[in-house]
Amino acid sequence: RGTVKERRLWIVLATLTVFAIAGGAQAQGASELRVGWLADPFNIELNRQRLAMYPLNANVCEPLFRLTHDFRVAPWLGVRSVYVGNNTFRIRLRQGVRFHDGSPFTAETVKYSLDRTVRARIGYSFLAEGSTRVIDGETVEVRPTRPNLRLVEQLVHPTYAIVALNNDPRMHPVCTGPFRFREYIAQERLAVEANPDYWQSPPKVGRITFRFFPDDNTRLLALLSGQIDLAVELPRSTVRLLRQRRDLQVVTAKPGAVMMMTANVRGKEPYTLLRDVRLRRAVAMAIDRTTLIRRVMEGLAIAVNTVNPPEILGPYAPLVKGIPYDPEGAVRQLEEAGWQRGPDGVRTKDGRRLQLVLLMSHPSDIDPQIPQYLQGQLRRVGIDLRLDLMEAAVTDARLDRGEFDLFLWTPNQNDANPVFLLTLWWFKGAIARAGPYVYAGPEFDAIIDQALRTASIAEVRRLAADAMRLLIDQEAIAIPLAGIYRIFGVRAEVDGFRPHPARLHADWTTVSVRR
Repeated sequence: RGTVKERRLWIVLATLTVFAIAGGAQAQGASELRVGWLADPFNIELNRQRLAMYPLNANVCEPLFRLTHDFRVAPWLGVRSVYVGNNTFRIRLRQGVRFHDGSPFTAETVKYSLDRTVRARIGYSFLAEGSTRVIDGETVEVRPTRPNLRLVEQLVHPTYAIVALNNDPRMHPVCTGPFRFREYIAQERLAVEANPDYWQSPPKVGRITFRFFPDDNTRLLALLSGQIDLAVELPRSTVRLLRQRRDLQVVTAKPGAVMMMTANVRGKEPYTLLRDVRLRRAVAMAIDRTTLIRRVMEGLAIAVNTVNPPEILGPYAPLVKGIPYDPEGAVRQLEEAGWQRGPDGVRTKDGRRLQLVLLMSHPSDIDPQIPQYLQGQLRRVGIDLRLDLMEAAVTDARLDRGEFDLFLWTPNQNDANPVFLLTLWWFKGAIARAGPYVYAGPEFDAIIDQALRTASIAEVRRLAADAMRLLIDQEAIAIPLAGIYRIFGVRAEVDGFRPHPARLHADWTTVSVRR
């Protein structure tokens, strides 16, 4: 019984039991943690600018502030920030911190690092090279080019990590973190070693090696055979099987990511169908999210109506209602828009079939059963969903050109800003891929503009909820499906692993390995 994939996994698990014991016995010294990562993210130039920082954060580099597990800002290399008016923040820096090469952490290094994000085009906080000003050796002022009182909430992102003066992190990042960069071999591994002079408590392992595994099954086999101690982002279909192993633990992070579909509302032919809000609402109404979560995602997700974890909206999250499952309502919307059932069940209008093209983000984030489930749900109301599942580079190029109707993805809340994703994707001039095609319009912009100018975090949360009501409840440009748990396979010898809901903010200093 079970799916073909599950039966294959049972065979793999049974076959590898002996090898797992042997592999564990042959493991390297207890001071090394071996992590099975996804595909090498640093072969993309934009990520290479953030080697060992993003999207694999190896704790080599540190930003000015830290994102807590409940999405709040905590001091880090910056000990205090004060808004001094005129869209300017004054930041007091921690003293006595040194970089891995022994040079001191100073205001000049902060200016150099923040200016670097501008030159490399990796920032998203409306900074320019003149935005950061040195006040004295332990103080800087930062003034974005446009009103942005969300700046400090954004500076927790690893993109804004501080590097040593004149350091080029593309080759060898020199920073202040608990681990020092050791080596990077493209498509193979990234290795770091403990920093003995770290300004806080030192790490519990002497070295971490992150090995790259683009294929989920290969990463799973490496975990089972003892080649690695910890595997990230395992498919949900493996969880039930892994929980029966005494030598393994399944660890989940609370939802920091929301799986959703985003509609192309400003596309060119043939990607123009979802300009009609009735079709977008029909798509949202056609999907039974309860069954998706319980059966397809095996309960490893939660129902959400927002584009980010509801927690970040606080008491205002319930204001966003979402569009409920209503297949009969979906049919009414389609018929009102003039789409009638054809002989094969797919609707047509003026001789055109109602076919929508779905692009999907990197397969490691989304199990293949999910787009197939969505395809079946939409077919029931007469929509033919074509699944264009391609390599990441091809998908990105298609997004840039607007060659899609729907995009299925799992964005993560990576900073403490309640309007982070809203500004990044649907706001005017958004820097995310597909921005011109998913732009939510001037009414949405006005809400986000106000949020960027508002000091009160409570008021910003309310405004974020207002923006999502427009984006989700009214316009159905974004269709949230589920808040997802990220799944990690951990060998029993590993202690102290506590995953952050935002994957970019993993803390490896607490992890130890018993051999």
